[in-house]
Amino acid sequence: MKILHIANFGFNKQGAHFYCTDRKISAGLTENGHFVYDFSFRDMARMGTIFKTKKLGANWANKEVVKVVNNLGPDLVLIGHSDLMSPNVLKEIKQQFPQTKIAFWYVDWLCEAPKSNFIYDFLPFADAIFCTTGGELLEQYKTNNKKVAYIPNMVNPAVESQRQFEKEYFSNELVFLGTIEKNSLREKFITDIAQSLGKQMKCFGTFENNAVYGAEYMKVLSDSRMGLNYSRRNDIELYSSDRIAQLTGNGLLTFCPQIPNFNLLYADDEVVYFENAQDFIEKFKLYSQDTELSKYVARKGWEKTHRAYNGKRVTKFMLETIYGDTYSEEYEWVSYVY
Repeated sequence: MKILHIANFGFNKQGAHFYCTDRKISAGLTENGHFVYDFSFRDMARMGTIFKTKKLGANWANKEVVKVVNNLGPDLVLIGHSDLMSPNVLKEIKQQFPQTKIAFWYVDWLCEAPKSNFIYDFLPFADAIFCTTGGELLEQYKTNNKKVAYIPNMVNPAVESQRQFEKEYFSNELVFLGTIEKNSLREKFITDIAQSLGKQMKCFGTFENNAVYGAEYMKVLSDSRMGLNYSRRNDIELYSSDRIAQLTGNGLLTFCPQIPNFNLLYADDEVVYFENAQDFIEKFKLYSQDTELSKYVARKGWEKTHRAYNGKRVTKFMLETIYGDTYSEEYEWVSYVY
């Protein structure tokens, strides 16, 4: 097929976000044999005004989408996180190309209004919606003629290329990469464990430590034995940030809170689940001392991520869902198709 993939891509980041989901989706679709034309909506919007602001240039970018569709004649228009897109553009595509499928993906957590209100605006024109949130928050978008489905965070073996469980020496015993908000649950949790572990834990993006991106981000992972996957919200069914794929995908032993139903994706011997700060500290000490057990779980998590959640397999699932095909295999998350 010819696929128009409208997402963010971050051209204005000069490659610092090369490991983000949009590129992994395009790569997975290409691996499945399709031609993919990437359209960076926010970057195009910035180009549409002398002020270089995406909101002022959104109208121009929407017109550019229509031009691309007319020139390309895509079989599928796949949209990710482009909340500045006008639903009228999707309506025009449906009118001019009635055989063209339209689908939408979203990898932040779904929440109450108004953050995800724009998804409702896309619903009349989308054949399917995919999110990294499961359960009722996802099911709310289900209509009689639309499919909504969960998708896991995905890896690309050329991006998540480390095998940390095979190494013996590390600069960092445990790392946390991510910002924290003042007076948040994440701030309290990270502060508590950082004070307890001291020099055994290194944080990037918190406690006045600079965040790292791009090759520097990957260098930190390649210097680390264990990683903490702790999202802003850990109480949403099946939701995690893409940090879970970056940590397990690079072979770090990954600690993860008890996210509702997340054991559907990762078993107890593939990541280390914990209930609270004290439970985390106790389990960290156990795995820090037992290096063979640490390597075993890290390898199992790496194997699961690369086998089950690679971009080629996840995008194959997405296409089978969009076109109503019989699923070619038993996907771990298939029960979250509504």
